[in-house]
Amino acid sequence: MPIIAGVIAALCPVGAFTAAVPPPVEVPVAAVDTPPPPVNPTPPPRRRVVPRTIVSPAPPPIVNRLTGTPVSADDIENFTDALIPALMQRDHVVGVTVAVVQGDTPVLIKGYGYDRLSPRHAVDGNASLFRIGSITKTFTWIVARQEIEAGRLKLDGPVAAHLPPDIFRDDRRYTRPLRMRDLMAHTGGFEDSSLGHLFRLDQGSIESTDTYFRRHAPDRVREPGAFASYSNYGAALAARAAAHTAKASDVPTLMEARIFRPLGLNATTLREPYDPALINASAAAEGLPAPMPAALAGRLSQGYSWDGATWKTQPFDYALPLAGALSGSSTAADMGRYMSLLLGDGQLNGVQLFDAGSARAFRSPLLSMPNGYNGWASGLRIGETSQGRKTYGHAGATLWFNANMILVPELGIGIFVAANTETGDVLTRAYPELLVRHLEGAATTGPRQPAQSYARNPAYFDALRGTYVSSRRAYGGLEGAVTRLINTVEVDVDNDGRLIVAAQDGASAFVTTSARGFFVPQEMNPLGPQIGFENLHFLFKPQGGKATAFETSANMARFERVGWYHTPDFLYSMTALMLGSCVMVLMGLSRIGQRDHPTDPQIMATWISYATAFVWILAIAVFQSWKTSLDGDPSALFTRWPSGQLQLASGMAVLASLATLFQLGNLYRVYEEAHYHADGWALWQKTAHTALNLGWLSYAVLLMSWGALTPWG
Repeated sequence: MPIIAGVIAALCPVGAFTAAVPPPVEVPVAAVDTPPPPVNPTPPPRRRVVPRTIVSPAPPPIVNRLTGTPVSADDIENFTDALIPALMQRDHVVGVTVAVVQGDTPVLIKGYGYDRLSPRHAVDGNASLFRIGSITKTFTWIVARQEIEAGRLKLDGPVAAHLPPDIFRDDRRYTRPLRMRDLMAHTGGFEDSSLGHLFRLDQGSIESTDTYFRRHAPDRVREPGAFASYSNYGAALAARAAAHTAKASDVPTLMEARIFRPLGLNATTLREPYDPALINASAAAEGLPAPMPAALAGRLSQGYSWDGATWKTQPFDYALPLAGALSGSSTAADMGRYMSLLLGDGQLNGVQLFDAGSARAFRSPLLSMPNGYNGWASGLRIGETSQGRKTYGHAGATLWFNANMILVPELGIGIFVAANTETGDVLTRAYPELLVRHLEGAATTGPRQPAQSYARNPAYFDALRGTYVSSRRAYGGLEGAVTRLINTVEVDVDNDGRLIVAAQDGASAFVTTSARGFFVPQEMNPLGPQIGFENLHFLFKPQGGKATAFETSANMARFERVGWYHTPDFLYSMTALMLGSCVMVLMGLSRIGQRDHPTDPQIMATWISYATAFVWILAIAVFQSWKTSLDGDPSALFTRWPSGQLQLASGMAVLASLATLFQLGNLYRVYEEAHYHADGWALWQKTAHTALNLGWLSYAVLLMSWGALTPWG
């Protein structure tokens, strides 16, 4: 997912260097069917500069702390050869590509498995292109820093000044303007709205960047600068602003001119393999980046998912409108060269892409965070090894691909790994960590023991218990309801004083530290749940009381405490009660005709109750059917949204809610005294009818508070 001074761009041959600030790209707007610019264009005449040779210092040898011996390339390859295939088999991953560099020296460039199964083709670390997802953002942060160095962008200036007003303008509800600093630190204050438009499987539905921003801009839900909550939209907005100030026709062209060509990354691109003939007219009219060249498209790895029995070949997942955030593809060899540039503080083999100030910025947190917590170094994620060495880098994913890039400056090493299967997340997350542990000679330690039991300080532990929801979610509508449901975690405490955090991918145990509100994983297992590999920091109001939120050391989002009515357990319990009450109402159908002469309004109320109960049951059943279908195809949440099933369930819930309101509005007629020809309901029957509809109304209000009564999306 996440660099500036003398940029060669396309104007200077590789090997030459100038300290002048980078000029605007000044390329014409590319037509949809125009091929990308040539790899080595002839530079136009420019003022004479004096080339300067840049000598990168040799990195220190990597020494195993336990044995005291240098770590060789053979050792790294042997370790990787043993680990990667084992993880691939465990997690059903089709293909993996790996790059390890030390300084500007490739140590390991290798592929494992297959980049496609039909026809079967082995992964080639030098040739096979893998999607790198949000590692693409690091290119965006480089060009943003270049524009800052050139004076065309300001780190603390309003981003809106460099964007057309029809695609972005500052929200007048907030006092602070959105700054590049906020985008780099993911503190823009945006909700995370992405279902149905972040990725597209149909070429005909691809939109231009500006159209995408006009149609799918997320709401601002907090003041800029409040706290970090990761945003694809924010990074894409930064790329759009940098392309504007650099006078580039589009973001992929900007990256080619500023990064890929100067570094010789001939197999790295933000372009995607679409057919211009299939693009809808409006997107073609607004202009799309030219498609990926056929020579590169033929080397693209196929994406796969595992259905429990076999691999399923998946279509290309287009992210072209957010090119600066997600659309990158590259080889392990190119990513190795790119990591060498980062390790060399922006210099590699006579090419300089950013200066010392920007190099420091990529290792210095923008946010004030506790020690060991990521403060987003100009868009790059900061971390540390098990031995306390500082790291920085970025991870990434698309629907089917997972990737990770970690750099350890003290060791002078960079590690890149990518997998072409939906199930490859744990592999790409664990491999860099396990390799660094191996290189450092870190001894395996047993589980940490809690520093204190629950009985010693029950008030402290009870203040942590509760339900928390991630800020990386939509804040309204059906998307808000669903993302709230799937991004909620439960925090509990056992008698030993261990904090148990249950998330979507499993539960993890944490133990106390000496500092109030800080917890560390009981066991550092990189193959476990994501949240179980991160430290936790709980936040309290100044006057004390219950914890209001917690943040993880990755600092991708803040988990905020929610009330009991917004907990999944309460929603499920109310749903079970609803089903029970509806079934009981429908059981009354068997007693039709057995009552003694109810009034006409009471007869009508009875039949409306039967119909309402049936609609409530149907709505709940349709929702459950949709939710169950995601277990076999979780990507459908992104590619088939809004789901017709989900909209149908929401629509039926709206209908049942309106019927319930009608029943309550007509209670006075149900309570009217019976005439001579009717006996009417007894008081307990009237009371039961009232209680039933008040219960149903309460459920409808609960659904409304979740955003579930919005069938339009």
